[in-house]
Amino acid sequence: MSILAHRDYRHGDTYDAEVVVVGTGAGGAVVGTELAEAGYDVLFVEEGGYHPTPSFNPYLSESIPRLYRDAGGTVIMGRPPIPYAEGRCVGGGTVVNGGMTWRPPEEVLLEWEKLTGQPDLGPRAMEALFDRVEERVHAKPQHPASVGEDSRLLEEGAARLGWHYEPNRRAQDRCVGSNQCVTGCPTGAKQSTLVSYLPRAFERGASCMTEVRVHRLWIEDGRCVGVIGKAVNPRSREEDVDIRIRGKAVVVSCGAVQTPFLLLGHRLGRPSRQLGKNFLCHPNTKVVAIYPNDIYAWRGVSQGGQIREFRDEGILMAENAVPPGTAAAQIPFLGQDALDLMRRYNAMAMTGVLVEDSRPGRVSRRFGVPMARYDITRYDHARFLRGVRHLATLHFEMGAERVILPFSNFHVAESVDDLERIERTQRSRSTIELFTVHMMGTCRMGSDPASSVVGLDGQLWDLPGCYVADASLFPTAVGVNPQVTIMALATRVARRLSIPN
Repeated sequence: MSILAHRDYRHGDTYDAEVVVVGTGAGGAVVGTELAEAGYDVLFVEEGGYHPTPSFNPYLSESIPRLYRDAGGTVIMGRPPIPYAEGRCVGGGTVVNGGMTWRPPEEVLLEWEKLTGQPDLGPRAMEALFDRVEERVHAKPQHPASVGEDSRLLEEGAARLGWHYEPNRRAQDRCVGSNQCVTGCPTGAKQSTLVSYLPRAFERGASCMTEVRVHRLWIEDGRCVGVIGKAVNPRSREEDVDIRIRGKAVVVSCGAVQTPFLLLGHRLGRPSRQLGKNFLCHPNTKVVAIYPNDIYAWRGVSQGGQIREFRDEGILMAENAVPPGTAAAQIPFLGQDALDLMRRYNAMAMTGVLVEDSRPGRVSRRFGVPMARYDITRYDHARFLRGVRHLATLHFEMGAERVILPFSNFHVAESVDDLERIERTQRSRSTIELFTVHMMGTCRMGSDPASSVVGLDGQLWDLPGCYVADASLFPTAVGVNPQVTIMALATRVARRLSIPN
């Protein structure tokens, strides 16, 4: 057995492994690979399908349903509602993200050290883990030839305004800047777990059951001994074959929404009642500038760097070009107005503002589905308004004709003078349009069962044999792209996982 799919399963079959890892993204692939390389028999379980590099293409109607949960149509309820996206395929979110490898700021790790009362999550203890992860995913800056004009516009605009711009380090090996990150890298240059970690695990004998949705943990005598689920038909999404998988240890790595959803089906997290709480999501919003000349933002890497001038305020700004279909779905116009704007696609600079969370939300289990709830605060809202104004100002400084704003009651700024209307018109938090791909925190790690869901080894306080290794572990938000932090914590969990004889 290496990679199994829906067609391979039969009713009544039971599978066995020393370690069962649910999920193959930044958390699951790393913890499973580390264990496989340590000599353990590892079996990955993935709800999505296996799609190798040659299968990736830029056609959204094919790629989005294949690679994303619910075709990217998931929403966090709140004021305002926040659409979010999760990868659902072998490699998880690492297949469809931008591959940024920002370490968390030192002050974040110092806060984690203080919260846990232990040095285990502090900067010194985490250093070697980050080094290992970054080596494996080839974290490094982009070659200048792969950086597009939109990135150069942002960098030059930041320089004119005296702001600090920092080039990205990305998980990439000879990236040519094809700008197809969100539909799967067609060259294999982006070092998703599909091409970096998982091949190492398979070389060491690990296997992967794809197209299997886990519904319950298998618990005997108070210990987790496996998982129970159903095979998912990749065409109809019908769940039609019962699956049981037994293991000496189970690692749940389904992400900060799906992991608590699975665990909440078992009345776990009772020592602290923290399970599903502390939901953090790094909300962000878009600012689209239209220039008088074509800039061809789709030529070059999707995000070359970030404006970090306002990071002390919890505000980041960056460019992030998306395909025409995605752009068309997100512009606030219909009919001829939408068509006229999309005809200027080559002149668009697609940029955004990310704000670090100031108050958490919650993930609960309702009617058999996960329900995420999150409301931005007035403080968050004020930071978004500042960030949007800063970014729009930069675009006008660089010669933009107009800027499309993320407000339902104020769509277009024609000049820098129009930006004075932002504070006057944006009194309600409900008029801003947000989005996110950075969910975290719902199974927070700690040293005290009264304030955390799992211990510093990643094991649930009240369910021996069940571990968590994904962004759910974060005690607080990290304020930057979370991928390498997830990978570092997953490496840590693998090293501390205990398997009974």
